[in-house]
Amino acid sequence: MTASQAVDQNRFRSIIRRNIALPLGVGLVTMAVFVGLIAYLVSTMNWAEHSERVIGQANEMLRLAVDRESSMRGFLITGDESFLTPYEEGGPRFKTQIEALQELVSDNPPQVEKLKQIEAIQQRWSVYAEQMIDARRRNQDFESAVASGRGKIEFDETRREFGDFLDVELRLRQERAEATRRVTTTLVSVFLLFSLSVSGLLAWMGRRELMSLSSTYDNALRQQAEQTEMLQEQVWLRSGQRLLAEKVVGQATPPLVGRAMLDFLAQYLDAAVAALYVRDKRHGTLRRIATYGFSRESEQATARNFEEGETLIGQAAAARRTLVLRDVPENYVQVVSATGKSAPKNLLIMPIENDGEVNGVVELGFVRELTPRDQEFMELIASSMGDFVEAALYRERLQDALAETQQLNEELQVQQEELRVSNEGLEERGRALMESQTRLEAQQAELEQTNVQLEEYAQRLERQKSDLLRAQDDLAANAARLEQSSRYKSEFLANMSHELRTPLNSSLILAKLLQQNRAGNLTEEQVRYAETIHASNSDLLVLINDILDLSKVEAGQVTVELETVSIDATLQALEEMFKPMAAARQLRLAFERLPGTPDTFISDGQRVTQILRNLLSNAVKFTEHGEVALSVAPAEGGMLRIDVRDSGIGIAPDKLDMIFEAFQQADGSTSRQYGGSGLGLSISREFSRLLGGRITVASEVGKGSVFTLWLPLDAEAALSASEGAAAPTPPSAPVPAQASARGAAGSMAEPLLTRPSSSGGAATVITPANGLTSGPTSGLTTGNASETPIGPIADDRDNRTRAGRLIVAVEDDVAFAEILRDLTHELDFDFVHASDAASGLALVRDMRPAAVLLDVGLPDRSGLTVLEWLKNDPLTRHIPIHIVSATDHADKALHLGAIGYTLKPTARSTMEAAIRRLEARLQQRLKRVLVIEDDTPMRESIRALLQSENTEIVAVATLAEALDYLAKVTFDCVVTDLALPDGTGYDLLERLAANTAHVSLPVIVYTGRMLSDEEEHRLRRYSKSIIIKGAKSPERLLDEVTLFLHSVESSLAPEQQRMLRTVRQRDNAFEGRTILLAEDDVRNIFALSHVLEPLGAKLQIARNGREALDALENGPEVHLILMDIMMPEMDGLTAMGEIRRNPRFAHLPIIALTAKAMANDRTRCLEAGADDYVSKPIDVDKLVALCRVWLRQR
Repeated sequence: MTASQAVDQNRFRSIIRRNIALPLGVGLVTMAVFVGLIAYLVSTMNWAEHSERVIGQANEMLRLAVDRESSMRGFLITGDESFLTPYEEGGPRFKTQIEALQELVSDNPPQVEKLKQIEAIQQRWSVYAEQMIDARRRNQDFESAVASGRGKIEFDETRREFGDFLDVELRLRQERAEATRRVTTTLVSVFLLFSLSVSGLLAWMGRRELMSLSSTYDNALRQQAEQTEMLQEQVWLRSGQRLLAEKVVGQATPPLVGRAMLDFLAQYLDAAVAALYVRDKRHGTLRRIATYGFSRESEQATARNFEEGETLIGQAAAARRTLVLRDVPENYVQVVSATGKSAPKNLLIMPIENDGEVNGVVELGFVRELTPRDQEFMELIASSMGDFVEAALYRERLQDALAETQQLNEELQVQQEELRVSNEGLEERGRALMESQTRLEAQQAELEQTNVQLEEYAQRLERQKSDLLRAQDDLAANAARLEQSSRYKSEFLANMSHELRTPLNSSLILAKLLQQNRAGNLTEEQVRYAETIHASNSDLLVLINDILDLSKVEAGQVTVELETVSIDATLQALEEMFKPMAAARQLRLAFERLPGTPDTFISDGQRVTQILRNLLSNAVKFTEHGEVALSVAPAEGGMLRIDVRDSGIGIAPDKLDMIFEAFQQADGSTSRQYGGSGLGLSISREFSRLLGGRITVASEVGKGSVFTLWLPLDAEAALSASEGAAAPTPPSAPVPAQASARGAAGSMAEPLLTRPSSSGGAATVITPANGLTSGPTSGLTTGNASETPIGPIADDRDNRTRAGRLIVAVEDDVAFAEILRDLTHELDFDFVHASDAASGLALVRDMRPAAVLLDVGLPDRSGLTVLEWLKNDPLTRHIPIHIVSATDHADKALHLGAIGYTLKPTARSTMEAAIRRLEARLQQRLKRVLVIEDDTPMRESIRALLQSENTEIVAVATLAEALDYLAKVTFDCVVTDLALPDGTGYDLLERLAANTAHVSLPVIVYTGRMLSDEEEHRLRRYSKSIIIKGAKSPERLLDEVTLFLHSVESSLAPEQQRMLRTVRQRDNAFEGRTILLAEDDVRNIFALSHVLEPLGAKLQIARNGREALDALENGPEVHLILMDIMMPEMDGLTAMGEIRRNPRFAHLPIIALTAKAMANDRTRCLEAGADDYVSKPIDVDKLVALCRVWLRQR
């Protein structure tokens, strides 16, 4: 280290002292400030505690005064002396506490004066109360004095004075708290500013000086390291020169010298293979004299001699420059050992010189990377190696000359004559040699010219390579721009989707609410307006989805999920989907699977269904009459052929190619008859290509069209093969006799599930996510009321002869259904049969039978679900239903409202008895309800609630009276409280269960106390329903009683009908549950509130993710979260991640809501912690179904 770089020790010590002293000083100041702050806060806390004591004691005094008034009123009303206990005990306590309170507020004279006024008012009221009590004890007239309102006036004045007193104390507490906050904030802010300033100054100065010292040390160390490294390299180079000279010493011939040099280089430089070529001055060629690491095959496969300028060896000698080859190909040369072989990574080819002339070339192969030090060493020893080679060659020439001289001396005398004779020949040979040398010189000139030409050619190739690289870079830049443009397009479409879906969501939900007309205050025309708004918005949603699908296809973002696709299941789903549409247009719909067609094939089931749905949708839309048919058949080359035919309007030949373009239709004029966006066929064509197939079309105007979808039976194998060759071309399709025209109508909505609307009109579409059922109505499809399904056996649906005596049997066992038909005919009933749940529901809604016989094990849905649906429908809930099943579900069926239950197998007499019980119920005009309630006002209110024209209410107060009535009178329903004077509701339930005559009697427990889980479980064994008295309990009680009485809702009083409509809007799964809605759009908050709150849910609103987290931590218990994704401050994905990191909320259900329906949205939501996913615009029924499923799981 130089003198200019020496470190000033005094300067260093001053830095250390300052960096120790200043932090200590700042720490002492900090301690002083915070000790003062704590003392101030302790004083403030004492005053806050003083205010709290004053407020608490004032509230206690007000409560004592209220208790004394209530006690006096109770005594005046009842005359019971026990009511006066709080009054008599409260007087002394009030006086004691007001004195204590005056002592507490002695520092505030206005408050002391206020307390004296309160005490005076209370003394006046006490005198009045004593007068009233004395009058009541003497049975004198006290009611007129009470009616005068004197006591109320004085007590109201007491409350007012207490209110003023508390307002003053609350204001003082608030002012003290505000002063504390202001002082604390100011002090801490000033101190923090001071601390930060001092710390920043200290850090800046210390860093500046330390950086200066560090820089000095770094420079010195770096210079020393560089000097050491340079010296080590010099030592290594000189040592190599010395060791090479020692290695070569003693070697006489060129091969030995070459071998010694190659051995040394292999050892010193870690070379794997090496070769030495020496110039043969006689022939001008480069001859290999030594090798290292060559195998026998390498020796034989490579040439031993090269002309100058020939190959890289000759080129290095001719150009007199070192050549370095990196990343040598594997077949160039092999490094072979006993355990294996490999190719060297790098080659070094260097000429060696002697007296400025190249006399050889050395070639080294390395299995490691070359370093500059290696090349420097080789250049350093090149001249030494040339000298060693030249010396060996000189010794070899000397030895050759010596041997030749000895041989000539031995033959000299013998050849003297021959030499003289041959002088002339030698002279001739010399002239020939001179001519040969001249020719060689000319050849060398030609070679040099050739080398120049080769160099020029190499330069042209290099320029061409540069041009190609630039072109490649331009292509890559263009591809990047195209990719960026596609990404911008996708992001734009996704953002526009969000902006469109957010208002569209509110519009759809509110239109749906208006369409349902739950309040019944809209006219039929207004309901039709709402239906039109909802339908138009749904069409707009379909268009948005199609545009997004098309953009994803164009951007190559569509992925194929291969699976085993069942042909029968796919056809059945499509048939159920399009049967209502075809029936509405009076078209025949046919689905056919031809012989030889396999049961399954490998493809993307979702994409296949979407393609066929588009084709069938177009076929139905463009066909006015006739039929639409879909057939599946095997084809050649491992393909599957799916034909969609119709007898529609057909397509002109010049329009066949156009219909597959986006936004194009066969009828594209402004006056076109058929609607549609023109995207469906374009999307279908791209999807078919993704699956390894294609779509062909043949059509004739006025006769129809056929669209043929060709798909490989194994898409995975077909897609793998298409990577190296084009996908197989399916055979051409024949021209059909009948087919349909296709405008690209776009993909239609997916009506997976439907349920009847409350008004009995057309079915309402429900689309549950992830296959989750939406409750008892999911999975059932009914058409319009006019479309009555046809049963599999002959029945009376077209030949009704018995008015008001119709029984509908929903039974999939045809033989048993025929037995039921014969039995009902014998008992003088008409009989109609349905074999599945969907057609059974349609029959009941359409025909309104007198009774229903219902099987549980139906092919498409459980009969219990059908029972629940019928009992939830106001139009069918009064119909008596008798369950017939091979499995025992009696408890659940009776709880849902069934009138009876029969287990299969059953005797004919048993079914006859069941039908006769139904007949008896039908003939019973007056229904009896037994009400057991000990509270007289409550008993009378229940009587008034349930009373109707066809219902007789028997109300009793005790268990004994109830049992007496039950022994003498037949009741249709019992409503009982649990707490009775002479027993409990449990006693009644157990006695009814023990009596076979009452075992199926519906019992409703109507109690005012909350039940434990054990109590509720015990009651569920006997009771059909348990209702806790509350604000909405009368409506629920009326709903349950009318269910078990099978009352016709339209025959009830208008007020009772209104109550039933109100309670039916509520849902047991939502009742009392808290749902946290995290949504920043007030329109969506308004719409979703009007959907969920009428169902019984309590809604808590958060407008971003941060508010949602605060609501979970500080608010009431939340049972479900609806989380929007795009919100300010904290988005939904981040919020869900934070929620899932809290163990308390690990299993709290979260449903994600998003309007940005991109391909990875669902995956991102589920990975962030969502349990389910709904895209906007939200399908109300779908959202309610999902909420119901997750709330029931909780």
